[in-house]
Amino acid sequence: MTPTQWLVDPSIAYLNHGGFGALPREVAGAAQELRRELEGNPTDLLMRQWQPRLDAVRERVAGLLRSSTDDLVFVPNATAGTATVIASLGLGAGDEVVTTDHRYPAVASQLGAQAARDGFSVVERQVPVDATAAEIVDLVMGGVSGRTRLLALDHIASPTGLFFPVRELVAAAHAAGVPVLVDAAHAPGQVDVDLPSLDADFWVGNLHKWVCSPRACAVLSVAPAWQDRIRPLVASHGYLEGYQPSFDWTGTTDPIPLLAIPAALDFWEGLGWDEVRRTQHALATDGAQHVADVLGTRVAGRDELTAAMRLTELPRPLSAEEGVVLAGRLTTERRVTAHITHHGGASYVRVCGQLYNTPEHYERLGLALVALLRRPSS
Repeated sequence: MTPTQWLVDPSIAYLNHGGFGALPREVAGAAQELRRELEGNPTDLLMRQWQPRLDAVRERVAGLLRSSTDDLVFVPNATAGTATVIASLGLGAGDEVVTTDHRYPAVASQLGAQAARDGFSVVERQVPVDATAAEIVDLVMGGVSGRTRLLALDHIASPTGLFFPVRELVAAAHAAGVPVLVDAAHAPGQVDVDLPSLDADFWVGNLHKWVCSPRACAVLSVAPAWQDRIRPLVASHGYLEGYQPSFDWTGTTDPIPLLAIPAALDFWEGLGWDEVRRTQHALATDGAQHVADVLGTRVAGRDELTAAMRLTELPRPLSAEEGVVLAGRLTTERRVTAHITHHGGASYVRVCGQLYNTPEHYERLGLALVALLRRPSS
């Protein structure tokens, strides 16, 4: 596998695969062929062929996640999936939702807006980036009370790359009688997912990030006990026909990202998932350590609780605005793209490891950060 097998600009040290994914040329070519087919007869594909082709994609995704096809529906992205679940649960005055300070900003917005409207409370638990799995379970479950109606947690947190011990958290929550929503935006492809063993009530993962289908597509899994209650945010033709029909057509959207998923899965399966994930983890871990060595800081997070996204602490905390400016300058002045993030009073650069990355990319990031953090913006 060489960097030229991807559409990523080879002149850029692109270290933010987790942001929006990136396309292998092979998958881009398959999507282009699908586009030609669609535009040759849109009515035929979208009205006559749509359901069997969607069902075939669902079979492939079920294989990736070791899931029953009966539990899976598709949504535009993980943000839409979490919003769909939260809006469907009928939370109200006196109820509580427990989450953590690693939650994605969109989930915080969803919970905050609906809490303000419907009167429930949001309990946000603080989890250090270096916590052990056992500590994470204790810290999160310490926020659960008799009023808790939902635990909303991450599979792999976007701001920090922390790989939460989901199986243990779900078991503890269920023992307390609390259902669990897992925001797994980064999980499909980045880690091996076995949905039956996780046993989450609701789980939603993007397929355009680490599976590398075109943007944007995601899969939502809902446990059978909840399928009568969960419905899409947009009511369309099949809304009254049950769980899967209500999601299978929610109005006209671009079908190509979903239909290209099999091509993306073929690409990864040809390389071998286990080897790919070992390579991604090694790239991110070694790269983050190199940047830390250059900056004289440290790599945050325990190795066993990370995958293909790692944090290197910056020499000093930055404001959110300073972080945005720094990320922009990295790209415009140094042709390096990486995500600047903040947690627990510290600031970090989040680096990703994807097969198009090379050690030289992390070397460029380290040198760029030294120069830009020393020199204020003009």
